[in-house]
Amino acid sequence: MEVAFNEKELGLASLKIGLKLDREGEDPEKALSFANRALRAFDNDNKPSLPFAMTLQLMGSVNYGLNRFSDSLGYLNRANRVLGRLENEGVSVDDVRPVLHAVQLELANVKTAMGRREEALENLRKCLEIKEMTFEEDSQELGKGNRDLAEAYVAVLNFKEALPYCLKALDIHTKRLGTNSVEVAHDRKLLGIVYCGLEEHEKALEQNVLAQRILKNWNLSSDLLRAEVDAANMMIALGRYDEAVGALRNIVNQTEKDSETRALVLISMAKALCNQEKFAD
Repeated sequence: MEVAFNEKELGLASLKIGLKLDREGEDPEKALSFANRALRAFDNDNKPSLPFAMTLQLMGSVNYGLNRFSDSLGYLNRANRVLGRLENEGVSVDDVRPVLHAVQLELANVKTAMGRREEALENLRKCLEIKEMTFEEDSQELGKGNRDLAEAYVAVLNFKEALPYCLKALDIHTKRLGTNSVEVAHDRKLLGIVYCGLEEHEKALEQNVLAQRILKNWNLSSDLLRAEVDAANMMIALGRYDEAVGALRNIVNQTEKDSETRALVLISMAKALCNQEKFAD
């Protein structure tokens, strides 16, 4: 191809190969070499183009995979600016939106990795806005987008903002997938954490119990175990210490000896016993 094709055509071919390698995620250095090859082909033009924006997004994604977060952020911000110019110049929104969504999602990932979670929220909100413009109302994609944003708010302990997005995700997944789906279980588990953060422990426990029923039906033992630990912590918050200790004693036997889950169970057990003034235990 290098003998027969011009620089722009080689750039497009390199971009396609780079995107494929990045999706596979097995050889980021090789993906980076093709991304750099594409960048050399498109970066000389003063006029913004969609392939140039896609190449910048690819550079951002590959550098993120290599833990080069500052480099990744620089490329993604450039991609965002190029896409903004393309929108202003009247390029079809159907062409721009998928790339814009990928850029915003990658920006959120990079900022989260850099500890800038509050800034990442703005990018995740934009991701959801793009999905709302792209997909039909109550689509599964919108359900996932709402839950992702709710989880991001929970991560910064902003439970009040998380609540409406979590409820929306639950509503969509219930309508689309039924009350017994795994997605609904994850929504209810998250909703329990949100209610706990809002000090509404009875509501939190109710959601957790509903989530546990679904997880049992699907035999998802690992997720179920975590949900049971959350439930015990909610019982402690409600002052139901005997119930909590009983539940935790049952759970601890299901955990591996030196696992993180057992450590979490033991901490919760200590908390309950402390509230019962059984300090030696």
